[in-house]
Amino acid sequence: MSIQTLIEDITLVAEAGDADDALDLSRQLIRAGNTKRAIDVRRAVTKGVLDRDVLRRLAVTIAEDAAAHQRWVQTEMRSLAREARTLGLPGHMLGMVDQIARAV
Repeated sequence: MSIQTLIEDITLVAEAGDADDALDLSRQLIRAGNTKRAIDVRRAVTKGVLDRDVLRRLAVTIAEDAAAHQRWVQTEMRSLAREARTLGLPGHMLGMVDQIARAV
């Protein structure tokens, strides 16, 4: 499950779902191997009552974590591209490194 799909699913349950929907999403996340987020979603249900604010905050947290990770990857890729130029890699390899750095 992509991060975007995860955020959309959590937001959908928070806005229009009920406790059973949250529990179903939690089970789906377990099957997908996303145990941490499954536990986070499960904790939004207490005694059969869904705490929508918990899910909303979770969606925001996931989005912020993804953005921070993307910034880190971009920084690392730019650094790699600079280092590749410094090492004097052949032109076709520099082109590939630059292309990857721009893609992320």
